[in-house]
Amino acid sequence: MRILATATQQSATWESESPWISLLGVWTEKQMGHGEDAEPLFLHHRSSSSGLLGVFDGLGGSGGRLVGRTQDGEERTSAWTASRCARAASEEWFLYSTEHNVPRSPESYRESLIGGLRRVAGLRRSKVNNKLRRELPTTAAVLDYRVAADRVSWQCLWAGDSRCFLLVPDEGLQQLSRDDAESADALVLLHQDPPMTNVVSADGVFRINGAWGESPLPAILLCATDGFFGYLETPALFEHVLLDTMARADTLTAWASLLTAAVASYTGDDATLALAAFGFDDYAAIRDRFAARATTVQREHHDPLSGLTERADITATRLRLWELYRSGYERRMPQGQEGQR
Repeated sequence: MRILATATQQSATWESESPWISLLGVWTEKQMGHGEDAEPLFLHHRSSSSGLLGVFDGLGGSGGRLVGRTQDGEERTSAWTASRCARAASEEWFLYSTEHNVPRSPESYRESLIGGLRRVAGLRRSKVNNKLRRELPTTAAVLDYRVAADRVSWQCLWAGDSRCFLLVPDEGLQQLSRDDAESADALVLLHQDPPMTNVVSADGVFRINGAWGESPLPAILLCATDGFFGYLETPALFEHVLLDTMARADTLTAWASLLTAAVASYTGDDATLALAAFGFDDYAAIRDRFAARATTVQREHHDPLSGLTERADITATRLRLWELYRSGYERRMPQGQEGQR
């Protein structure tokens, strides 16, 4: 598949369009040259009709200390390094298992992440720190998918608060992962931001959660870091961002550009998205199939909040809209921790 890339000083997009599958990636950084999100990962293996989407968000709090410099002298933090190492390890895990026909599982993915992070940590332990104390911390959210003539199936694997989603024309956006936090309520998580209870790190003291599912085609799978969905008033507004920009674009490249501009207008963080659309003839077909859903989300979830200025009105409206949206959004969300340690 031919992938087109466009880059600016603080953002980049990638697109690949072919019959039946289109891939799109968006990456932005808050501070130029110091973004802690890795670039999005999207792989597709033609002969097996399988692929991998992934996003990785290095944790700037626990991973904020400097660990080295690039060849051109740029200082890099543990968080910056961790997300890139996790991305590389994820790519190696998929490619090796595909080439050797090895089953992919939460445990094998966890071992690959630990190995990739420890290779880097081991190179510098004697110089920086003699302990692997929460070293190289990052989130990871990946979708290991297989597409057939009439449906797509997936294995969702994650640690932390980056998320995996399904987007379908009739039912809209559905969360496939469950944040590693004390609350699973997406509205609560937007406005309280509780600490994460589980993240990838070189010490190996983490679990990879796993959940499995399938959907008829056409359908869209996507992964996103919290910069995309964590700075909006309600969870439904993330779907609005996706569908509003889709409706206003006439090509896949234009959609990627509009998504980049949209997230930059509201986020307070780095933001990364990896997306695959299955079962559509071309971009016009994607836009047309989601047109009715875009109108519904605009009318029912975006417009009621527009123009409100009083905090009490915003809070009450937000709660009402969440109750309207929640059952559909959480339809496929795992009910508990299903991963391995």
